[in-house]
Amino acid sequence: MTMGKRNHSAGLEVQLLREGIVESRHQAEAVVCDERGRVLSVAGSAESTTFARSSLKPFQALAVTSSGVLERYGLSDRDLAIMCSSHNGTMEQVRQVFNILWHCDIDLAALQCPIPPEGNSRLQYNCSGKHAGMLAVCKLQHWPLDSYMQQNHPLQQMILHKIADLLKMPAAEFIGAHDDCGVPTYLMEISQMATLFAQMASGDNLSMERVVRAMLHHRP
Repeated sequence: MTMGKRNHSAGLEVQLLREGIVESRHQAEAVVCDERGRVLSVAGSAESTTFARSSLKPFQALAVTSSGVLERYGLSDRDLAIMCSSHNGTMEQVRQVFNILWHCDIDLAALQCPIPPEGNSRLQYNCSGKHAGMLAVCKLQHWPLDSYMQQNHPLQQMILHKIADLLKMPAAEFIGAHDDCGVPTYLMEISQMATLFAQMASGDNLSMERVVRAMLHHRP
């Protein structure tokens, strides 16, 4: 990452109003980077770190778009879109996730994301599409399905190395933890997250371009 004065500036204050009266104030930081990681605009510190969590979904989906899963199992961009989403567990969304498992001949029991508090199926969990996509890659590659959430699983290592390659960093330097849905997420500078999305929007990578097209045209 390019270091310099532009990497630090005053942060943002977000005010929550109730009938025009300030109820609470929240400090925020924001960064805009280009695809090379150069900081174009910043509020706060570009080096502040946080876990990427669900913002990683489009990049976790690169394991799907780059492995031939969509073509092998006849999956559509609508299926890809639900893999990239944090959905609301509606009936339509549940059916879309089930469609992925059905086409890949994967038993519903293989899905290991939690059951939401007010739900009765793992399909209703907001990350179920991502999990279904991960299982599809495992099915294609003949990798174990029962351990797909473990950090040392070939699938998770594949995802980590794709993210590391995009950021031109050694995979071993990433600090991982478990997201709420059980799969690994990684601690990153917010400038690194901004760089990932700048690369995704650049149109220079066919696998990422298909992810962008799916998200734009098929909102779950």
